[in-house]
Amino acid sequence: MITPVLRVLRVALVVIVGMVATAPASAHDLERTKVTLTFARDGSFVLDVANDPDWLLQRLEPFPVALSPPVSDRDARLAALGRVFIDRVVLFVDGHEVRPASAEYLAPLATYRLRGRMPAHAQSLRWYYGLVIDPYPLTIHRADDRSITEWIAGDAWSRSLDVSGQFQTPGDTRLLVLVVALFVIGPIIRVAGSRRHGGTGLRARPIDTPAPTGE
Repeated sequence: MITPVLRVLRVALVVIVGMVATAPASAHDLERTKVTLTFARDGSFVLDVANDPDWLLQRLEPFPVALSPPVSDRDARLAALGRVFIDRVVLFVDGHEVRPASAEYLAPLATYRLRGRMPAHAQSLRWYYGLVIDPYPLTIHRADDRSITEWIAGDAWSRSLDVSGQFQTPGDTRLLVLVVALFVIGPIIRVAGSRRHGGTGLRARPIDTPAPTGE
């Protein structure tokens, strides 16, 4: 038979377990954070940061910014706060910050799209997003078609992520063009030389050598 004390303890245990199990999910649903970083061969990148728009506006509005003219529409306000948002994220590459050059708010996707360029010889990246508090996925699409997904522990730095070996410098491109040109031009030169000597590659008979008599 269950005593009243045991019944109370059991109910309390169920309540505590339920609160622990549902709290992280509810918080994550509120923020809805998702980050995607896509690189191109020339070092340029597109950084998409998605959040719940109402939550995001509440987090950005405390930062002082002059909107002229004043904007009341939520999406319009988020679009006007693009420069403020750039300051809330950090791309730390080989010991130096790489700042995005532009920020565009995509209202249908509730996403800030940031663009910029990495150093050609970048080796490692650490990422930080200063508005969130709950875990979220960071997906990196490399220029060499490899993808990495890293879970970030909310208001925390990512681990060091490998971004090396995927970018081409102008010198790399010129060298590639030179190598291809040598492979293409070499056979053409050999064919042209063969045609100049009779087209068969055999040694031509001297002009003053008497022709066979047929004996």
